[in-house]
Amino acid sequence: MPASRRLPPVNEARGVVSAAEWERRLLAMHGATETEAFIGAVFRLLEGTVRADFSLANLRNVDGVPLIAWDSLGREFDKAYMERFFKANPSVPYVMRKPGLKLLPTRGHLPAEPELQKSVFYREFMEPESWRHSVALLFWGGFPPLPQHAFCVFRSDKDEDFSDDDLARLLALHPHIATALKRLKAQLKDRSTCGAFTEVLRHLPVGMTLLDWDLAIVEQNEASRRLWLRWIEGEAGNGAVPADIRRASDQLRRDWKDAMSRGSEALPPIRWNHARRPNLEATVTLAHEPGSLLSHPQFVVHLHDANPEASLQQANVDLLSKLTPPEREAVLLAAQGLGNQEIAEQIFRSVPAVKQRLHKAFKKLEVRSRAQLVSLLRGIGWFDVRKPR
Repeated sequence: MPASRRLPPVNEARGVVSAAEWERRLLAMHGATETEAFIGAVFRLLEGTVRADFSLANLRNVDGVPLIAWDSLGREFDKAYMERFFKANPSVPYVMRKPGLKLLPTRGHLPAEPELQKSVFYREFMEPESWRHSVALLFWGGFPPLPQHAFCVFRSDKDEDFSDDDLARLLALHPHIATALKRLKAQLKDRSTCGAFTEVLRHLPVGMTLLDWDLAIVEQNEASRRLWLRWIEGEAGNGAVPADIRRASDQLRRDWKDAMSRGSEALPPIRWNHARRPNLEATVTLAHEPGSLLSHPQFVVHLHDANPEASLQQANVDLLSKLTPPEREAVLLAAQGLGNQEIAEQIFRSVPAVKQRLHKAFKKLEVRSRAQLVSLLRGIGWFDVRKPR
């Protein structure tokens, strides 16, 4: 029987949700694809599993630095606060002697009431945050192993402590949260890696295009777009994919199918020059993960202009044509290291007007910062951009 079915509702009138609602909250947690949505879903799931006044998320990186520390009441706690919390918490030494511990109730790990109320931990953390009883779900990582992430539930001193049944229900929930957390971290890492790679690819001076199995463009950087348009100029139909590249991809498709039937997946790329513009060169490579039999390969197209001077001239023209004269003027001054106020003084416009021109220009040039702007203009040889002062 699934673990979720082992968590029947307990006393719904006191705040624990029905089995059907609990299932919905569980699915929402597993379906979350963003950090904030995931934490909110865990909060709702925890507070539907046991009765609690509020919940807390404390997510850390491998160096133990708190990345996120906030609760279901909307309160956020900074790094200094959390460091003081763990330094004063009398349960920490016990946890460090129990690597892999999944559940930590305050019951049995805090001093008796008179002594507790005299402690720094009670005066600075428990009393101000209005809680007396808590249970932490711990998720370990790193080497040596440390509690890398924690989700906690809290009750006030006006309420009874968490029962054995509450602890059993939270312990049964622990692997669900662990699985969802591991999946989310993997997704975020993949998205971050792909996003960083895409950003680098976009601003490379090398023309790179990624096509899927059906020759739809998946990714294409600025250099490739310029060469792509020059390659198809004058072609009948002027289709999205140059006819030469389509023929090369078709050939690689056939070669790949033959290679698969022979148990081999390695294929050499196809290279050639444009029929009417021999300085334009193209290389099409089949990109396929070895052993990935359930997916089709993709095609990486590398376009290159063997005449650097002509390529730079064309790049200049293409970029200049994107910008209006006022935008071009503001971009040139910004790339030379001038601030918005200095640009405004030179062109006799207001600072908001300068910001608006730069915003539009950055969007057209597909850059997000002045550093990227300088890199782009240097890469195409537009002018000798001075270093910022």
